[in-house]
Amino acid sequence: MLCAVCSMSGCASTKPILSVAVPVVDLRAGPGTKAKDNQHDPLQESQLLYGERVRLLQRKNGWAQIQALEQAEFTHRKRWEGYPGWVPEESLVPWQAVWPANIVVTQKWAPTWQDPYLLVPSSWKFPMGAFLFATNMSDERWKIELSDGTVLWMLPHHARTFQAFSGMPAEEKRNCVLRAAELLVGDAYFWGGRSPKAEPVDSQVTGVDCSGLVNIVFRSIGVQIPRDAHEQFLRAQTVEHLQPADLIFLSQPDQPKQIVHVMLFAGKGHVFEAPGTGKAVHRISLLQRLGRSEEELTPGLVIEGQTVYFGSYIQ
Repeated sequence: MLCAVCSMSGCASTKPILSVAVPVVDLRAGPGTKAKDNQHDPLQESQLLYGERVRLLQRKNGWAQIQALEQAEFTHRKRWEGYPGWVPEESLVPWQAVWPANIVVTQKWAPTWQDPYLLVPSSWKFPMGAFLFATNMSDERWKIELSDGTVLWMLPHHARTFQAFSGMPAEEKRNCVLRAAELLVGDAYFWGGRSPKAEPVDSQVTGVDCSGLVNIVFRSIGVQIPRDAHEQFLRAQTVEHLQPADLIFLSQPDQPKQIVHVMLFAGKGHVFEAPGTGKAVHRISLLQRLGRSEEELTPGLVIEGQTVYFGSYIQ
């Protein structure tokens, strides 16, 4: 992952690297602002999950201006770098290079316990896509070590190892992505959201937007892709024919080079989609969504002014 940091921002930077020390934190366009639920909030940029690395740019009144190094972004400054924004300074801790994340949460939320007998629940719950460090990985329980030295225990079926995904056939990876997306069906849309829906904890709003949905279901198989739909399009491999877990991109009406929406192809003529504010993640047929069957949908097709493109992150 360090190479990805270098490729986005350059190795010459002397800005300190920190990591996220809470399950989910909002990335805001400005300091001192709070996310709003059930409405389009233009100050909501993205969300970061536990353990994600950030580059600290400056501190201001308890807030930290950062670049989210695991969320590649291009649009803000027309160059690849970590997603920019502000987070509460208290949500960050110094990054520990000796903390080698080796598993990823694959369920919506993974509860933890304070003891190996799973008798004393912990307050920590980790969202889908969170990278963690596990040891003592038995069939019954895994020991989790947080970056501050805290020890927790979790059930192994709530996560998978990076090693398990590395040797997995492409078809099974695609199935894992679709299973993750299925878990998010019914979750309320949240502009700038990148986390599974849950009851608010300390007023933390959770949910996904269209590209946040795509981002975390790929992260749930250990694959890091850009945060926003336009950048996901730029980095995806162009394909002519869809396979399950490929992406369908839509452009701004009458602006074919500006991608504004992304959907995850579910196979059998359906897609998973986070459609917009006030709606929920759903699985919908292409015929109902775009007025075209799978056989009729092709890259470059224009539907009500929007140009259609296909892309893939699994080969």
